[in-house]
Amino acid sequence: MGRVRVKLLASLKELAGGRSTVEVEASGWRDALARLASEYPGLRSAINDDGTPRPGILVFVDGVDYRLSPEGGREVVVLPVNHGGVEVEIIDWDDVEDTVEDVVSKMMGDGLRPDVIIGIMRGGIVPARLIADALGVDDITVMEIKLYKSMGVKTAQPYIRQPLVRELKDKEVLVVDDISDSGLSLQLALQAISLYSPSSIVTATLYVKPWTRLYPDYYSRVTDKWVIFPWEKHEYRREVQVAEG
Repeated sequence: MGRVRVKLLASLKELAGGRSTVEVEASGWRDALARLASEYPGLRSAINDDGTPRPGILVFVDGVDYRLSPEGGREVVVLPVNHGGVEVEIIDWDDVEDTVEDVVSKMMGDGLRPDVIIGIMRGGIVPARLIADALGVDDITVMEIKLYKSMGVKTAQPYIRQPLVRELKDKEVLVVDDISDSGLSLQLALQAISLYSPSSIVTATLYVKPWTRLYPDYYSRVTDKWVIFPWEKHEYRREVQVAEG
């Protein structure tokens, strides 16, 4: 048993008497949510009796999707996927270009001109290309990072599925992803790229989640909404269909 901090975002806090953060004495995230729903009956519309989220509710445990963290956890974030149509933010191509322009303007203000831009697959590929075009950088490459849970391991661990095959020694490197959610992918990217002995590494994303473990050097804004980019709209529709049963 220990103290588990639960953060209730958006409309969920109203179901807990207006409290956005509640600390619960529990054995892990599931037990904490079950106890919280028992204390605040209104939360039963979002949380099952066993502490698992109901369809339409997202849960992050220590910055990782709860499905990758079956036990333990000391900080839990709970938010609705789609509450009255306001928690999902669907981004169109105009939004993407405006956001990229905002990020690039901040880079230009600092005089940033990287030698190489690395996009993190999959979400970072398009933003990396757009940023490279705006900055006039021709040297672009990608690396793919995945999250996995090996046998007996209870927390998600990132691994490099597609490593870099590029000379980076003494070069200024910009790493780009679409969003810094848990921050785990960016953390691993920084660790891996540093082994190539670049002169500097700078990170950028279009959006940042408030619970991320790593705020990039450049980003447009922070959001707790489920951001849907135009290159993942079909994936989003499949997720909604699964959530709705």
